Amino acid sequence: MKKIKIPKLNIKRSSTGEKEKKSLWKTILSIVLLVAIVLVSLLLAFSLYIVITSPNFEKQELYQTEPSILYDINGNELARVGAEDSSVVAYDDLPEVLIDALVATEDSRFFQHNGIDLFRFMTATFKTLLGSKDAGGASTLSMQVIKNTYTQKGKLEDSKAESLVRKFRDIYMAVFKLEANYTKEEIIEFYLNSQWFAGATSINTAGTTGVERASQYYFGKSVKDISLAEASLMAGMFQNPYRYNLYTNPEGCRNRQKVVLKLLVRHGYITEDQMNEVLEIPISSLLKGKNNSSLEVKSNQAFIDYVINEVNEDLGLNARNTSLKIYTTFDPDVQKYIEAVENGEPFKFPNDEVQEAIAITNVKDGSVVAMSGGRNYRAMGQNKAVNMKRQPGSTAKPLFDYAMYIEHITNSTYAMLLDEKTTYSNGSSISNYDNGYKGLITMRFALKDSRNIPALRVFKEVYKQDPDIIKNFVHSVGIDYGSDLYESAAIGGFDGVSPLQLSAAYASFGRGGYYIEPYGYTKVINNTNGKEYTHSFTKTQVMEETTAFMINDILDDVYNGANIAGKTGTTNLTKSDRERWNLPSGTANDAWYVTYTTKYSTALWYGYEKFTKESSENKWYINSNTGGKARKAIMNYLTGKLYKNNEAFTRPKGIKTVEIEKETFPAQLCSSHTPSDMCIKEYFVSGTEPTDESLRYATLSNPSNGSGEMIGTNINLKWDGINTPDAISSSYLQEHFKKYYYEHADNYYNKRIKYNSDNIGTLGYDIYLKDASGKENYIGNTNSTSFTYNASANPSADYTFIIKSAYSIFKANRSSGITINVKGGSTSSIETTNTENNTETNNTDTTN
Repeated sequence: MKKIKIPKLNIKRSSTGEKEKKSLWKTILSIVLLVAIVLVSLLLAFSLYIVITSPNFEKQELYQTEPSILYDINGNELARVGAEDSSVVAYDDLPEVLIDALVATEDSRFFQHNGIDLFRFMTATFKTLLGSKDAGGASTLSMQVIKNTYTQKGKLEDSKAESLVRKFRDIYMAVFKLEANYTKEEIIEFYLNSQWFAGATSINTAGTTGVERASQYYFGKSVKDISLAEASLMAGMFQNPYRYNLYTNPEGCRNRQKVVLKLLVRHGYITEDQMNEVLEIPISSLLKGKNNSSLEVKSNQAFIDYVINEVNEDLGLNARNTSLKIYTTFDPDVQKYIEAVENGEPFKFPNDEVQEAIAITNVKDGSVVAMSGGRNYRAMGQNKAVNMKRQPGSTAKPLFDYAMYIEHITNSTYAMLLDEKTTYSNGSSISNYDNGYKGLITMRFALKDSRNIPALRVFKEVYKQDPDIIKNFVHSVGIDYGSDLYESAAIGGFDGVSPLQLSAAYASFGRGGYYIEPYGYTKVINNTNGKEYTHSFTKTQVMEETTAFMINDILDDVYNGANIAGKTGTTNLTKSDRERWNLPSGTANDAWYVTYTTKYSTALWYGYEKFTKESSENKWYINSNTGGKARKAIMNYLTGKLYKNNEAFTRPKGIKTVEIEKETFPAQLCSSHTPSDMCIKEYFVSGTEPTDESLRYATLSNPSNGSGEMIGTNINLKWDGINTPDAISSSYLQEHFKKYYYEHADNYYNKRIKYNSDNIGTLGYDIYLKDASGKENYIGNTNSTSFTYNASANPSADYTFIIKSAYSIFKANRSSGITINVKGGSTSSIETTNTENNTETNNTDTTN
C-alpha cells in the first residue's frame, strides 16, 4: 500500500507575548531607576541642606573662657552664668572610673566608631518606626557634644521634625567636624567640662558647669580623687542634671546609679561584687553637705532661666556656653515683694505641696519685670510663670466674652443680660458658682459677680455674628485656646494659659487696646565677636481704645476702685475627677487673680500640681473658699506694695456718659420722673447712645373734653379718659417681653406685673380744687371718668377743678391736668369751661 505523505504545516510562532514581557520589565526597571534617582536626589538635597544649615564649628565655643553676665533694669549685675561656674580639667586628670562609667552608660562603642554608632542608630530608628517607647536616642558622645554646644544650645525641647533634622546635623558635625579634628580623649574632655549640673554654687549663679566644680560641690574633692561610688553617681546625673540632684533627690539618684553600675558590669569594667559594695554605701555619707545658704532657692532664678531661654530662642546664643552681656528688664524692687510671697510673709502656705506662680509685666512697654516660677523653684526647673498651662476660669471672661461684646454688639458698658437656666448648644449643662440665678442683671454686675450663664450668652451672641471675632481677638493678645474654639472657653474651660500670658493679655486693656509680646531683655552683646543685638517691642492694636477703657471701668469697679482693675478665676474639678481622687464636691483645680493699673499687670495662680501626694493618703486640694482666701491675701499684699498713687485709666475721645434707666432692654434714657435708684450712668461710644426716653415713668398725658354741671348742691364732673399707658398695658408688656426675653418672657412679664402692682398701681384721676389764692387742694381720686363734688357749703360760688391723670401709687409722673370751671348759682345759670392747665400744680395731696 502506498503511503500518503502528509505535508508539514509551516506555522510561525508569534513573538508578541515575549515582546510584551520585555516591555513590562523595561517599564518596571525604568520606574525603579526613576524612583532610585529621585530618592538619591532627595538624599543629596537633604544632605546639602544639613551641611548648609549646620552652625559654624568654632573651637572656642567648646570651652567658654568668660562668664555671661546678666544686668537688671538699673544696670546692676543680676547673675553670672557659664565659665564663672566651671573649672576645666585635662583628660589626664580625669579618673579612669569616671571615664569608664561615662562610656559604659552613654556610648559603649565610643572608641570604635567615628562619631556615629551605625548599629545603635539603625536599631533606634527601626524601633521608633515601630512605635517603641524605649527606642533610645542613639546619640554618641561626639553627637552629644555637638548638640549641647552647637545645634541645640540649651533648648528645653524640640518638635519631632526639629529633633529629626537636628539629629542629622549632629551626625554630620560629629563625624566631619569633631571626630575629624580631635582625638577621642579630647572629645571626652570637651564633654565632661561642658556638662551642666543643677544646684547653685553662689548667690548669683544658675547651676554648676563641668565635672570639677560638680565634684567640689557634691563631694568636696577634686574630680581626680573621686571613687567608683562617686563616679557612678556623677555619670548617672548626665541624663537629667535637674532631676538627679544628689541633695534634693537622693532616692532617684540611687536608682539611676544602679543602672550605671549594671552597665559597668555588663561591659566588663567592674565585677558584680564591686557593684554590690558600692550600693551598700549610703549616698549621704559621700556628700560634702551644704549649709542652708548654699542650698537656698533664689527668687530671681526663674527670671534668669526665662531670659537665658529667650535669648537662646531669639538669637541662637546660649549664655551657659557663650560669653554674653545680657541687659534685662528685671526690677529687683518688684522682685523683693514676690520673694516675700514665696517665703510666706503675706500668706502662710498650709503645706509644702501647695504652689503659686506670678508674672508681672510693665503696662507701658510690655517688659517682664519680675516673676515667681513656683515655690522652691530651682535652676532649669519647670517655670510655672511661663511654661505651665492651666485652665484660666473666669479670668477668661473679659477676653473671650465681654471685650468683643462691647466692641461689636453694645458699644457701651450697658447691657441687660439674662441669668436664667440654660445649656450649651450641645445640650450640656452650665451653672453659676452658687448654683442659682439672678434673673435680669446688668453686664457690669454679671462680670463683677462672675456669673457664668450671662458670659455664655454674650459669647454665643458674638460668635453667632462672626466666629472669627473671638478667635482673632484672643489670638491677638497671646492666648492659644487649642485647635478648636468651644463654647466652654466662655468661662475658661480650655487648656490652658500661663500667668505670663494672662499678665500680657490684660495689660492690653491697661494700655488702651494695644498688645505687646512680653520680653525679658533689651540688649545682648556677644563678647566673643563683639556683635550687639537689641530687642525693640512692637505695639499692635487689638481693640478700640473705647473698648479697652470700658473694660477697665468695669474691672476697676470689680476691684472696688482706686484705679486698680482686677478679675478672679476658679476652675472646679469635674464629678468624674472628684470621684477618681476621692475628693469632696467643690474641689477646685486653680485659683487665679489678675490685677492691673496703668503701670503694672500682675497675674497670680495658686493651687496644686497634683491632688494627692505621692505614696501618701493625704489629700491635697483647694476649693473656692481656701483658694479665694489665699489669692486675696497674696494679691492684696502685692497691690499694696506695687500699686500706689495710681493714674486713672485714660478716657479716650468718643466716649459719652449717659444716664440709663435700669432694666430697659434695649437701653433707654431716664425720664424726668424715673426714680433715682432706677438710673445708672454708663459709657457709650459717641453716636451709639440711646436717644429715646423710657416711658415706664414718663409723664402721663392729660384727659380731655372735661365738663361740669351743677345739679342742686352737687357738681358732676365728666371727661374723656386716656388710653392705658404702655408701662402698665398687659398686651404691650406681653409683646415686649416676648420680643426680647425669648423663653423667659412669661417669667419676666409676671415680675413686671407684680412690680407695677406693688409700686405703680392702677390708672386713675386725681381731682383738685383751686381756692381763692390759686392753691390746688386734693379732693379725691377715681378710676372712672366722672366725679361728683358736694358744693352744699357754698353753692353760689364759682369753682375751678383740676383733673389729672395719675397712678394710684406712683404719683411723680401725674399729668399737668385739665381745668373745668363751674359757675355757681341756680341750676338755670350754670356755666362750664374746659381749658388745659399748663401751670405747675401746688397741691396738698399727701398720697405716694
